[in-house]
Amino acid sequence: MKKALLLIMAAVPLMAQADGLQAAFSSDNAYKPYYTQGFDSEDEFGSWTLEQTNPEYTWRLTPSMGSGIDFGAIDPDSKLSLGIEYNQSDFDETVTSPAISVRPNSCVEFYNYFSPVWLFEASWTLYATDVATGDTVQLLQQFLWANTSAYDETKWLRFRLPLDRVEGKTVTFSFNYKGNGGDSQLIDGFRVVQLDDSEGSSIDIAQGDSVSFADASQGNVTSWLWEFEGGVPATSTERNPTVTYPQAGTYSVSLTVGDGTSTSTVTRQGYVNVKAEQPSALIGLPEEGYLSPFVGTLVPTGVPVTFRDLSGGYPTEWLWTFNGTDIEKSAERNPTVTYTRKGLFSVALQATNGAGTDIDMMQYAIQAGGAQYVWNLEIGESNSLAKLSLGFYGNYAGSNWLGLPAFAEHFKAPLAPATIDSVDVYFISNTTVTPDADITVSIRRPDADGKPGETLASASVKAGDIRYSDDTFLATTFVMDRPAEVTGDFFVVIEGMPNNSLEEPPYTSDDIAVACVRRNPGQKGTTWQLVEDQDEYGNPLGTSQWFENVDDAVSMAVCPVITYDRPETPDAITEVGSGEAAADDAVYTLQGVRVERPAKGSIYIRGGKKYVAR
Repeated sequence: MKKALLLIMAAVPLMAQADGLQAAFSSDNAYKPYYTQGFDSEDEFGSWTLEQTNPEYTWRLTPSMGSGIDFGAIDPDSKLSLGIEYNQSDFDETVTSPAISVRPNSCVEFYNYFSPVWLFEASWTLYATDVATGDTVQLLQQFLWANTSAYDETKWLRFRLPLDRVEGKTVTFSFNYKGNGGDSQLIDGFRVVQLDDSEGSSIDIAQGDSVSFADASQGNVTSWLWEFEGGVPATSTERNPTVTYPQAGTYSVSLTVGDGTSTSTVTRQGYVNVKAEQPSALIGLPEEGYLSPFVGTLVPTGVPVTFRDLSGGYPTEWLWTFNGTDIEKSAERNPTVTYTRKGLFSVALQATNGAGTDIDMMQYAIQAGGAQYVWNLEIGESNSLAKLSLGFYGNYAGSNWLGLPAFAEHFKAPLAPATIDSVDVYFISNTTVTPDADITVSIRRPDADGKPGETLASASVKAGDIRYSDDTFLATTFVMDRPAEVTGDFFVVIEGMPNNSLEEPPYTSDDIAVACVRRNPGQKGTTWQLVEDQDEYGNPLGTSQWFENVDDAVSMAVCPVITYDRPETPDAITEVGSGEAAADDAVYTLQGVRVERPAKGSIYIRGGKKYVAR
């Protein structure tokens, strides 16, 4: 779950007396509001002021602006929200709070409902302005926050921002919405709060958040027993436990401490207030299938596959919609289906809980049967493709002077018998002084040790013929000398990349490399390298060994064409096309989203073929 900014401070413990002991605890989230604005009536909102440039489309109280989303699921007493409605106009609209004296250890918090898609056109900035001096502090810029946080959802999101820079000052808070077009925005639940764990304070958190509790008991305490209503875990004997609250509600917390002869207990009723969170529906494609640069996943027909619910926000109900499968609807969280015919198919997931409903849809994301390019990159990772330079020594998965003559990409077994006719390799540099050198790609079966072994098929391309462009990724196609039949795990091996240098000006060297994705340590890695055996002086001994790349989590942009149901004519991607899209041709991104205006140089799907917009 994505969280808003959070300030964690030490809290003043509440204590309960017992013979010889004083049970007490504190938490890192105990805040007490001293200014609230619910935006629920004109009278309540009357203390705020507006600076308008477009009076027809400015900040105003609104039920939900027709969005179907209101704040009632989070605050049942809410009637209205502060909103600004989308219009293709210029905006420079400011709404400002009355003057508020900021106490020590304070935060400002509020909820915001918005879509991040159009923030580049218009977004808000929150300022705090010192009433006495007029000095202004920027607390948050919505567009920059969404980009830094990689926020890509549309729901009520809670922000909590520290006010240490204006502590002790009397300030006004201003939301300035500026730009052209943008999208509708809603704000609600505005509060200024102070860290305060005294009696009467409570913790306000979002569904799924965690709270760190700290023992503050006095005496010779030797045992602790915590009870957390609604929490996970429900009990703990740790001194300072951390507890997660997955369901909305108001819950009590109890701590009993002992010294071996007596005990002391403190209970705080209604101490944890968990606000409901609308779910964020997210489809998890079948892990059994192959990832692809042109569809979400490739699966065979007639084989059961399982979709996964990856939704955030703790949904309690699910409704899946499929086509091309043995079932059209499923209310299971992780349903198993079988594709009964070949083609490109869509899938949708509706996730629901008490706070609302969200829908995720993937258009033409599943290819059942037929032929398709596959690789080991997740959706979105193509943006991270890069050259893996080894500095002076050349490149990983390319020309190098480290005695690495070959590289391999490991692929899992197909779900049904398949064949491979060709392999596309995306090179990220193609400088060569040895243009006639043969670069060979082969399909290999693992040997008894799981290393690249028997060659099933191969193909070669001259180093001078590999394709590369600074503007877009171009594939170099290696057509196999025969179809490679695969039923288990297999490798795509690339070898023969030259590493020579000119001995006269301009002293150019071979600089060839396959585009790669490098992940964080511990994440998925799929590459192997062939390492020459050398003597103590670095001279090759004429032998070499394969080693799995366990030091770096890397995958190469290598795409074998997997074909299921080979005797039949494939009905998905089989060719490469380019040129202007005809007006009546549907064009889709590689993630299956339909576009009206393809971007020049980008890769799309049109008419079941790979399409590069010119």
